[in-house]
Amino acid sequence: MESIELIDLEFRRLQALKEQPQAVSLGRLTQQLARQRNRFVWPLLIGSLAVYFGLLIAVLSLPGWMTTAIYGEMNLGLLAVCLQMALTIGTFWAYCAWAARRYDSGAAALLVAAQSAAMETDHA
Repeated sequence: MESIELIDLEFRRLQALKEQPQAVSLGRLTQQLARQRNRFVWPLLIGSLAVYFGLLIAVLSLPGWMTTAIYGEMNLGLLAVCLQMALTIGTFWAYCAWAARRYDSGAAALLVAAQSAAMETDHA
């Protein structure tokens, strides 16, 4: 992470500490964060796996088509490999962008709440 991103993350953590209602339980915050993550991750995973296995089945069941030339030495088999590589990179990028935009601030708020709860139990 770059230094500006660390500063931004610390700022978000401090804001979450100020805004964090003390009555909210850690279990409920964890469940909310998990539901938020699952609503994004599962469709992304299912879509990626569907394309992966679709390409795999196409390569295995249609070997004659995979040798069909597209341009020069490029054929459908190489295009399928390039598509899978692009899908892998795109999936990674999509998750990282989503996490930075929506998930990390919730995780920071959960961390602050857990630290506050731990401090309260230490002082009690």
